[in-house]
Amino acid sequence: MSFSNWLRDRTGWPAEPAKPDKTGVVSAARSSWRRAISSTVALLLGLQVVTGVALMTVYSPSASTAWASVWYIQTQVPGGWLVRGLHFFASDALVVLFAAYLLVSVYTKAYRAPREFVWWISLCLAGVMVALAHTGYALPWDQDGYWGTHVRLNILARVPEVGPMIQRLLTGGAEAGHGTLTRFYTLHIFLLPACTFVLAWIGWRCRKRSMVSSAGPVKLGTLRGSQMFRNGLLGAMTLLALFALACYTHHRMGLDWLDAPADPTGADYPARPEWYFLFLFQWLKYFKGPTPEMIGAIVVPSAVAVVFFLMPIVGKKSNGRFGSLLVGGFTALLVALVAGLSILSILDDRAPDADLVARAQAKQKADKPLTEDEAHALRANLFHENRQAARDLAARAIALANEQGVPPEGPLALLARDPLTAGPRLFAANCASCHRYHGHDGMGLVPSEPAASSDLGHYATVTWLTGFFADPMADRYFGLMKKEDGEPAHTKMNRWLSENRGDDKVSATRFQADLEAVAAYLQDESLNPGRLAGLDDAVLEATASQAVARGRRFFMSTCNECHSYDGERSGTTSAPEMRGYGSVAWLELMIANPANDMRYRSKGREPAQMPAFADRLTADQIHLIATWLHSSRAISTPPT
Repeated sequence: MSFSNWLRDRTGWPAEPAKPDKTGVVSAARSSWRRAISSTVALLLGLQVVTGVALMTVYSPSASTAWASVWYIQTQVPGGWLVRGLHFFASDALVVLFAAYLLVSVYTKAYRAPREFVWWISLCLAGVMVALAHTGYALPWDQDGYWGTHVRLNILARVPEVGPMIQRLLTGGAEAGHGTLTRFYTLHIFLLPACTFVLAWIGWRCRKRSMVSSAGPVKLGTLRGSQMFRNGLLGAMTLLALFALACYTHHRMGLDWLDAPADPTGADYPARPEWYFLFLFQWLKYFKGPTPEMIGAIVVPSAVAVVFFLMPIVGKKSNGRFGSLLVGGFTALLVALVAGLSILSILDDRAPDADLVARAQAKQKADKPLTEDEAHALRANLFHENRQAARDLAARAIALANEQGVPPEGPLALLARDPLTAGPRLFAANCASCHRYHGHDGMGLVPSEPAASSDLGHYATVTWLTGFFADPMADRYFGLMKKEDGEPAHTKMNRWLSENRGDDKVSATRFQADLEAVAAYLQDESLNPGRLAGLDDAVLEATASQAVARGRRFFMSTCNECHSYDGERSGTTSAPEMRGYGSVAWLELMIANPANDMRYRSKGREPAQMPAFADRLTADQIHLIATWLHSSRAISTPPT
């Protein structure tokens, strides 16, 4: 047979229309679920076009506007969440259906002659569907899309010779950014869809040519009715499943599947691939080093792809049963491997046992070697901590957008101005070398260097102050602070407390009650600076709780001998100003210049131990730290 005849028999060029015989029947393929799958794929492609065009009317492909436009679709456009949900899940469904189509084709031996071209084009279409899904995942330009794209481009760069060039072409610069987004957008809405429809049309022509019934003529009406029933049933079930998934994710998960805006500095983001590529993620864990990783990520998957392309040759009829068994065995082994690796990946990411994590952390702190299980527990624990932090950040970004809208500078500016987001980051970068926040650096990590000053978790609340009055020289308070000569700093408060507790039980109990009242009063002062200033006893009792009023009176009669209030004190010893103690304004001056005369001064027996940050941080950054410390506290209810 000549090549031209071989090609015509498989592709239909030039096409030869089927001719009915004398009984009015034609030769045609039997109805099958494989054809129903291809019909459902065509239905989903149409759905993707319709929903994609609808999304394009709102989506803005820019690094500063992409996240905001997706948020707008999700929250402001009527039915926008449904359109995006259908588009999102239809993309996954296409990958699933193409995988099912290929497996059914292997099972029914539909890859053999004369359907070789249909098989090859199906493989190409499956690759295009995956590429469409990956480019689409990047378009919201959130943390998940950004870091997922970053990882995939790095894997692509491992391809010898051409990999780095393709990576630079897709990235559009040294780092993923606006150029990357515009390239992926172009691929997603134009180039890849064009490839899809060209390949689909060629595949349709090839399949039409290869539709030869192995059971003889079939009545046209019977064939259409049977196949149309299967097509309609599978298509309707698929659409119903997509609609249910879109509604479930919206009403049960809310906006959890829109992550925080893409942040190139957030390298601790717990990136994971799409669910259908978890097996590859797990597979690459067994390849350490650049060359092994290249083999695992590029060479082995490429070899598998080549085997699939060669299946029509390996399993052709002339090979008999052996060729079919070889193809079927290879496919079954591959399916088992993919399923097994996917399950292992899910199991590896499970939350570890808390006791095992505690033991591993204790050994790590003591610089002792860890077992494999302990090391894995620490990695899994870190993954879950980072994932929870990512979820919290996403929820905060969406809440801010709902409250304030997204500024013209982009969603990162929204987070950069948010004390609850930027405050702990600035604290970790500038304050955590000395201070702690509930034992960590404000971001959940414990610095390797020991603390040198007080823990500011719940600072200026009843809880913090009561503990301070009980033992001001504890490590949580003043105990870690040292003078230049190594002697303890700020010991006056400790001496005063020791001298005034009283020797008898009644005096000690009364003094303790006074201190608890002062704690309640100072917490109130941090929330409402000066609201009780200048009030006589009658008005004070009517305005504040019994504990706060008692604390105010004790402070002005006793504490005011050292601590000033509005710059005035009754004694001669200088101690920090207490009007608005612990408020945002009080904290701002303390951070900017702790040696200010209204704080700890630069001279005297106990000068400020903390450096000034006015020349290291902007006023806005200082405000963010102070606001975060103030607003993240758990305010205690003072005793009555």
